[in-house]
Amino acid sequence: MLIDRSLLIDPPTINDHVYRWFEDFPVHTRHDHLKPHNLKLHVQPGIELNLTLEGQGTFVVDNHIFKQSPGQLLMFSGKLPHQVFVAPSSFYNRLVMLIDDEKLSTLLPNEQWRSLCNIPFRQLYLQPETYMQVRQLMFDLHEEMQKRQTGWREMVVSGLLKLAVIIRRSIELQEKAGDSDAERFHKEDVIARICAYISTHLQEDLSLNHMARTFHISPDHLIRKFKKEKGMTFHKYVLLQRVIESKRLILQHTEMKLTDIALLAGFASPSQFSKTFKTFVGLTPTEYREQSKGMETLKWIRRIK
Repeated sequence: MLIDRSLLIDPPTINDHVYRWFEDFPVHTRHDHLKPHNLKLHVQPGIELNLTLEGQGTFVVDNHIFKQSPGQLLMFSGKLPHQVFVAPSSFYNRLVMLIDDEKLSTLLPNEQWRSLCNIPFRQLYLQPETYMQVRQLMFDLHEEMQKRQTGWREMVVSGLLKLAVIIRRSIELQEKAGDSDAERFHKEDVIARICAYISTHLQEDLSLNHMARTFHISPDHLIRKFKKEKGMTFHKYVLLQRVIESKRLILQHTEMKLTDIALLAGFASPSQFSKTFKTFVGLTPTEYREQSKGMETLKWIRRIK
């Protein structure tokens, strides 16, 4: 997007609100829904974390430009002139966390945040599971700070420790892969990542809308892209993977109840399991189990002859 250069050349303003927020507690959280604006760059104390939830945002941090999309975490020193810009006729939904690193050091027992505070800026491409973990954690911290119930300070401090560890691990992972490889994997290999996720999360919600949110892709785009690359619909692929898993369980656990197998494979009910299984296999789960037992018996008879 084009940014009005006049907004970038003027001296940055000072965000006085942050100073007031930090007088109460060294952490402040916000859930922002931003629209296009003409605000200048500004500075503030501490460090800032931005987790993109929806839409696209363009961050100017000092002399650097970062394009943020869902699933990305951007952190930088508030002392650097910065601003986020939103394209016309667009929007940007984010979670923001502001941290007074100097005051926070008196509350945290280790060096987790202090080492992160020395990084002037960093953009992370979070893995889907990591993104969901960070998203939930930041929402939980935001809720704690909004409600301020008994023990909220302790809850926020413990949450920050967990968040610091997750961020450090993500930085290490991205450094091993290389920033350019991580960006390319984040943007291009979405169907492969979705398939890998499905295979290890069969018992969880694998609905189209949930997967679209998790992998930051519109449901319509996911439908088209999945059909093109896999030759079948997303819904059929999920059902197929659950049938394949149930066949494995039936063969390997001959005494396991079929109702338990249905649950382990992610089916909503035994009736859905039976109907779907027969559609793909041509036999009900009971018939398939009996057939497999018959085949094993036949193999045993042939071996002893």
